[in-house]
Amino acid sequence: MVIAAIVSIALSFAALSILKIDPRSSTLMNLILAAVPIIILILSIYIGNRLIYKIPFSTQVAPVRKWNWGIYIKAFIIALIVYGIIMSYNFLASGAKITNNLPIALVLLCLILPIFQGFGEEFLCRGLLMQTFGSWFKIPIVAIILQAAIFAVLHPYQLFSLISVLCTGLVYGLITWYGQGLETSSAMHAVNNIASFLAIGFGLQQGAGGNGSDPIALLINVVIVVIPVIIVLVLDKFNLMGFDS
Repeated sequence: MVIAAIVSIALSFAALSILKIDPRSSTLMNLILAAVPIIILILSIYIGNRLIYKIPFSTQVAPVRKWNWGIYIKAFIIALIVYGIIMSYNFLASGAKITNNLPIALVLLCLILPIFQGFGEEFLCRGLLMQTFGSWFKIPIVAIILQAAIFAVLHPYQLFSLISVLCTGLVYGLITWYGQGLETSSAMHAVNNIASFLAIGFGLQQGAGGNGSDPIALLINVVIVVIPVIIVLVLDKFNLMGFDS
């Protein structure tokens, strides 16, 4: 599994290098192109696991049960509401203005592509890598920390943005371990990326890493990631998420 992960990461970075894409660029098209190699991760890891290790695809997304679309949709809606409220408040409070007019085709791409990109990253970090580290060390928190560190390294942003990515990886790792599947983290990751794509596309955010030197932005980013997870945990206490199904 590690070989499949290494090959997948290498192919992704090779594609970025060949296409001369900088994932930190504030250009929306560069961000879109940078997402494509991440999506390739799904196919390359799938092929590697099937050909080399004979591991079913399903064990990487939900090791103890089948993939549950109900969980994914609920988590997606929860994250969408939280992101919508917080980002709308920030937009109105800051007095920011939309500086770009995106064509409908690009808007649709910003809504669809991040869903697959988010799943690709979750499949690699919270699926393949976290399960591999878990099988090695037998201590869940070690696996969660290690995959989060790799997740952060794969996002070459400035300091505070890098810390934000690390915290996101830890939170997504914890909810993946708790729910025993990638549905929740994949849904929340998709919403996160959609928000980022649209913010950059409409000129409301400079670059995929956001403001890398702003501790306030770091705090907001962490809060906006943590709140949907807390809501999911509360709902699960009332058996409303379906983790046990």
